[in-house]
Amino acid sequence: MDEIVSLLEKLNFSKTEAAVYINLLKNSSSNGYQIAKNLNMSRSSVYSALDNLYKKGIVFSLPGNSQIYKAEDPSTLTNKMKNEFVETADLLEIKLKELKNSDSEERYLNITGYDNVISKAKELLLTAEKEVYINTDFDLQIFSREFNELKKREVRIIIFSFSKVNSENLPVEIYTHGDASCFGKQTRIMLVVDCKKTLVADKGQHREEFLGAFTDNILLASVVSEHIHNDIYLLKLRNKYEENLINDDIKLNTMLENR
Repeated sequence: MDEIVSLLEKLNFSKTEAAVYINLLKNSSSNGYQIAKNLNMSRSSVYSALDNLYKKGIVFSLPGNSQIYKAEDPSTLTNKMKNEFVETADLLEIKLKELKNSDSEERYLNITGYDNVISKAKELLLTAEKEVYINTDFDLQIFSREFNELKKREVRIIIFSFSKVNSENLPVEIYTHGDASCFGKQTRIMLVVDCKKTLVADKGQHREEFLGAFTDNILLASVVSEHIHNDIYLLKLRNKYEENLINDDIKLNTMLENR
């Protein structure tokens, strides 16, 4: 009996409720006085347990005599509890996902280390459905498997770089300044997936270790996307007019420009 009581307690029965239910099963039907006597419990605690069990549909009062109780059939009870658990678990899953999605734009996850940055970038690439924007001086061949997988899904991949890049046999659109002095240095990456998810990371001038951040924040995704687009616009304008259009007349003489 102790084992059954313990199992019922795991299913949100109180110890008294479990004992009362078991006693009713054994005795077919009883009133509160008889149950209290059988269990050697106070009548107040037994009646309180009966009231709770009745409200839960676990015991019933017999027609014509509200003082006599009968226990629900065990098979019916356990099936009912299983169904309620599944329904509750399914609803909980939906609500938790809604909570996660509503909070996702506020999350910023820090990433440390080159290998972790590469791993996260590959993971993000494989979530793409429409378009990917990248600004990087990384070796693009690192992502060849991911790029080819996205090609099968007809995902557009747009890449900008100041550095010379090796894009051989890669299904990507490349816009590059072709600076050979930057080739192979691998100092930074900016990645946007479907204008929703963003990864930014760099090695920095005064540290060897890569540091970065990933977020689902739509605003940051827009800012980085615009940054990459503007880099490409300026490159195309330079190529079209065969001169660098950002001269001293255009510059603002800011800390950013003079660093």
